[in-house]
Order: sequence, then C-alpha cells, then structure tokens
Amino acid sequence: MINGYKSKYPVQTLEKALDILTYLKENPSADGHSLNTISEGVGMGKSTVHRFLDTLLEYDFVEKSEDGTAYKLGWGIFEMASNIPLCHGIDSEKVSVYLKNLSNHFGEIINLGIKNSNSMVIIKRFFPNPSAVTHRLITNVNIGEKEPLCCTGIGKLFLSEMDNEDILLIFRTEKDRPKTEYTITDESVLLNEIAGVRQKGFAVDNMEASTEVFCIAVPLRDYTGKIIAGISISVPAGRLKAEDIDNVAEKMKSASDKISRYLGYIK
Repeated sequence: MINGYKSKYPVQTLEKALDILTYLKENPSADGHSLNTISEGVGMGKSTVHRFLDTLLEYDFVEKSEDGTAYKLGWGIFEMASNIPLCHGIDSEKVSVYLKNLSNHFGEIINLGIKNSNSMVIIKRFFPNPSAVTHRLITNVNIGEKEPLCCTGIGKLFLSEMDNEDILLIFRTEKDRPKTEYTITDESVLLNEIAGVRQKGFAVDNMEASTEVFCIAVPLRDYTGKIIAGISISVPAGRLKAEDIDNVAEKMKSASDKISRYLGYIK
C-alpha cells in the first residue's frame, strides 16, 4: 500500500507486475539489477519474474542492459507519468474539497493565492457552511486584486524561496505597500521575518495589510518541490490567542501537505 489505500478487488498478476516496478523504483541503478536480484527482492520465482519483465519490456516500462543480464526502469514509465501534472492542478475539484473542509473545520475563510510577477493574487476563496460559523467573518482582499508580497502571509511564502538580495530588491520597489502601525518598514526586520518563515514552514500577516485582519499562510508545492501557491486563513485581529497560532498553523500545514502530495510533491 503506497498511498494507504487497500484494493477491495486485487488482481494478483497485476500486483506482481507492480511489485517488480516498485522494486526497481526503490532501488534505482544505472547498471540495472539481475534477474536473480529482482527475484529475491520481490519474493517471486525467477521464471515468473522473467515473464513479467518480458511483458514490461514490450511497453518500455523496463529496459534490458546490452548484455541482457540486467533490468532497470524504462522511459515508458516517464512518458506516462509526464502527463500526471495535467491531471493534478490547484484548480481541481479535489483541492477545492480539501480547502472547503478546512474552512468548515475552522469556521473561517480560507484563501488560495498565487504569485503574479512581484505581487500576490487571491484566485479562490472558500467560505464555511453557515452552520460552522459562530462569529464574524472577515477579509480584506478581493479575488483578482494584486497585493504586495512583503506584507501578506502568502506573499511571504514566495519570498522565503528567494535570496535575500532578491527579497530586498522587491521590498525597495513595492510602491503600493499598505501602511499600518504593524507594517514592516525595516529591511533587517523583514529578512528576519522571512528567515522565520523558512524555519517554521508558515507565515503570518499580523495586521500588516489591514489592522482588522490576521492571517496564517502555508505553502502548496508541486512535483518540482517549488511553491506554486499558498493557502491562508483570515480572522479578525485579536480572535486568535498567541498560544493558538501554532496549533492552527499545524492544522493548516497538515492540509497543505495532503494537497501538495496530490500535486506531486514528495518530501
């Protein structure tokens, strides 16, 4: 069980073929593995393994060494897998279900944002069901509206992947950055803030864009390992106690890990 799911109607011959492919995946080798090594690794007889390998060769899922004594994964596997990202995007229904459930769990608004040039843009917003809401909901950014990276939770996530020089270049050129008493205006303070984001794995907007809103943001990564989007929870300033921030962030990170795995990210 690679993803935790156990088949209700297993096909044993298919399982055996997949066990062989899984063994080759988990034991990568430029020289390949002998029939005997693979047979011992998967716990099958050599004649059985040979028949499966012969079929997999036809589909280019495995390839044989020049001398015919070793096998390794073939490019057919890569060609098939290369289309997976087309089926697993952040605009998919599955991602929306994750974020809707997260919104209902907290009874708060969940935002999905991306980086556009040197700005952050909210592209989707998820509201909890009325039955999950016992307080006032709040938001300060409209869908499609550009916001500076340096004073938004999601924006800081993208900054965390940049070199300090690039962060400061953006910081110095953000002309439309909001100004509240909490907005970061000192370069060293900003760099320390981003260093904290890298260490903790989440970012906050502590009334920096609006004195009415506090946000916690966590990253979504794709199969390349890069941050392609961020999700944030928006709450009225003062609603969350300081000791609750880490707990909320951990729940957010748990959801982002599941979504990132769906997008192809492997730690």
